Amino acid sequence: MRSLVLVPGLLCNRLLWADQITALGRYADICVGDLTTQETIPQMAAAVLDSAPERFSLAGFSLGGAVALEIMEVASQRVERLALLSTTHGGLLPPTERSIRQAIETIAQGGFDSYLEAVYPAYFAAQRDTDPILKRSFMEMAHAVGPAAGLRQMRALLAVQGPFPKLGELRCPTIIIGGREDKRTTPEAHETLAREIPGSELILIDDAAHFTPLERPKQVTAALERWLIA
Repeated sequence: MRSLVLVPGLLCNRLLWADQITALGRYADICVGDLTTQETIPQMAAAVLDSAPERFSLAGFSLGGAVALEIMEVASQRVERLALLSTTHGGLLPPTERSIRQAIETIAQGGFDSYLEAVYPAYFAAQRDTDPILKRSFMEMAHAVGPAAGLRQMRALLAVQGPFPKLGELRCPTIIIGGREDKRTTPEAHETLAREIPGSELILIDDAAHFTPLERPKQVTAALERWLIA
């Protein structure tokens, strides 16, 4: 049976992948990476690799996408397939970097809940601003991860400077998934990443912003299923 490693994003855990775990578990043994205790992207990648099987397919979301690209830098021979969701080619876009720096100040001063309330609309498509189920999932994940781990994750993201250097050398089947309404990792950023990875497939999902696995779970699951069993 195939092995699949799912890597969540900033202030996320396995709840992010709930739909995908249920559906893709028919085809693969699935494990979910834990990015809550490390200080840097390389440390996160090392932790994922330590708990992963020798050969596996790899899907990363947002921060998890950066970790996935770091894994490709240091251990690409272990990865059979690569999926990158809401991921840039390296580093944060300038508006997102400014937002993260402001978030660090707010959270460090004890404003974790106010930060979550303020940032939620930036991560989801406008028509889902008032969706109570999505908001509850977002809040539950963030509180499960907690402010201390969130600060470590944010600082790790800020430390990434420039594109990952070996994107043009990647040769495994690669799919890139983003939301057409994403302002944190824009469609243009997804297009740039797709151009830099030879033979990669880009899928932009309508009526979704940054959190495509939660906003449009059926579409994301269908894309990952096709990628996984191809």
